[in-house]
Amino acid sequence: MRDPAGAVPRARDRAAYRRVVDRAARILDQLAVLAPDADTMRRCEAALAGVEVALRVLPTLPEDVTAPAHAPGNPRFQPAERGLVPAYAVAESDGGRLSGQVRFSPRFGGTAAVHGGALSLFFDDALGRVANAAVTGGVARTAFLRVDYRSPAPLEVALSCRVWIERVEGRKGFVRGEMRHGETLTAEAAGLWIAARPYAFRQPAQGCHAE
Repeated sequence: MRDPAGAVPRARDRAAYRRVVDRAARILDQLAVLAPDADTMRRCEAALAGVEVALRVLPTLPEDVTAPAHAPGNPRFQPAERGLVPAYAVAESDGGRLSGQVRFSPRFGGTAAVHGGALSLFFDDALGRVANAAVTGGVARTAFLRVDYRSPAPLEVALSCRVWIERVEGRKGFVRGEMRHGETLTAEAAGLWIAARPYAFRQPAQGCHAE
């Protein structure tokens, strides 16, 4: 299951894990929109019970509270790898900012749009990713997060997202983000991350601030 040092899963085990999570996510996407019938659901429940038994015998990964969630050396899987948030296709990243695209599948749906809670969770993960990358040697924790919903975010389409460090005050990092569907602003977020003592944020590079 893990490498000889027991620190992180081996590459082949990690890849196999991701395939299982992807399969589970597709099942949840189907369950989110299908019209169920009792017989089919009973068969599915029995099949999933066997999967649950198989997984229960596997050991639990250790947790390193000093490692950021997205750090390569973190023994635990990243939020997107676990299916907690949709995968974020990163186009640009320099430690102080991040841009890319995200697509929300049916399991993240509310009423004919992405659920507001799913958007908040995504922003917490994306802004936290930038915040942690900007900390010198430590982990930053979310102190507050505000999300303003500007327009319904459609499901199953590519949404562009941009995140950046707005300013730094010692152990405090103020981070902002926005999501767009084409030219339409769907949501924007602002939050504060605080680095654990004795660590602090690096000052953002020129150009990492909002325009």
